[in-house]
Amino acid sequence: MFKSILVPIDVAHASSWEQALPLALELTGGRGIVSVVTVIPELASVFESLEASFHIEGLVVAARKRLQEIVAATAPGAKLPQEVRSGSIPHEIMSAAKAQGADLIVMASRRPEMLEYPVGPNAAQVVRHAPCSVLVLRDGKRP
Repeated sequence: MFKSILVPIDVAHASSWEQALPLALELTGGRGIVSVVTVIPELASVFESLEASFHIEGLVVAARKRLQEIVAATAPGAKLPQEVRSGSIPHEIMSAAKAQGADLIVMASRRPEMLEYPVGPNAAQVVRHAPCSVLVLRDGKRP
């Protein structure tokens, strides 16, 4: 059994959590911690003004609310640590895994509209550089 599992969630794509979150909970056997993280892609290069910080704060608030809704619907009654980060998606996933001492990352491989790629670019980077084991659910489906 795993003691600490991180599940990265894209709050805009159900395929990122529908199978991954229940599987992570199952893999801990009820004796470990499952944490979820969502990453808002860094927008600093797009918004280079004072208004950018207000825009990013709004995105963080919205992402946090959506993450809470997803966890409540997918894992009712479970109290899972939840985090919203901003920056490079693969980097922030790996940083969150390292910070919590995760021994496994369970993540979906890609969004359904990216069918031409066997594993999405974010999942591929996480697999190559993660500080722990990574279980990738191809097409967001359980093995």
